[in-house]
Amino acid sequence: MLACQVEVVASTPEDVGAAADGGADRVELCTHLGCGGLTPGRALVQVALEEAKARGIGIRVLVRPREGDFVYSAAERKAILNEAEALMAMGVDRVVTGGLDAAGWPDQDLMSALDRNVGLQCVVFHRALDEVTDADTCAQRLLEAGVQTVLSSGGAVRAVDGIGRIEAWVRSGLEVVAGAGVLPEHAEALIATGVEALHASCRMPKAAQGNGLFDHSRSAVSREQVSRLVDAVRRI
Repeated sequence: MLACQVEVVASTPEDVGAAADGGADRVELCTHLGCGGLTPGRALVQVALEEAKARGIGIRVLVRPREGDFVYSAAERKAILNEAEALMAMGVDRVVTGGLDAAGWPDQDLMSALDRNVGLQCVVFHRALDEVTDADTCAQRLLEAGVQTVLSSGGAVRAVDGIGRIEAWVRSGLEVVAGAGVLPEHAEALIATGVEALHASCRMPKAAQGNGLFDHSRSAVSREQVSRLVDAVRRI
């Protein structure tokens, strides 16, 4: 089995560089982290992609058109498909996306369209899976639909608390990227489940600049935090 990868959430090209400096294997690029992440603009993706390639790390990009729930309109599904196609054409490794229908099951029409347009081997079904009532049945339906990889906490607030479900999904054949509140001290227990990667923010607040008219608070990837997580993973 391949060694567990370390995936860091990046929102800027500088984050990509910090993740690389800390030893991460790849990043997931997204913006607006406060709502769980949204799709970054393509110009930002291009610069971040160039940085990732120059630094020798992988890059995946979140495709989520808006904040809020994961039940999308026809227009939003079309936007997801167009974005996924464009990002794969730019050269990103995979897109991280997904959706639910009104009953709370995986949006089969969206997944079928993604399969036709980009191929489900290029798609990571994101944490919409953690919002459903029956996550185990949803995971099985995704597997049957051809989804290979999911980003999930196992339906728990923190991935370390969803270990039982994550391990069951790995045994069923899903490749799981474990994300949500992942810390170095969780690495051993999570890796023991057979996850493909640990997904972590590794962020620190940035000093605000401005005159107070706007909310200037933001965070950035901490090379030191990435390094601590990477060291914890490599020791196992």
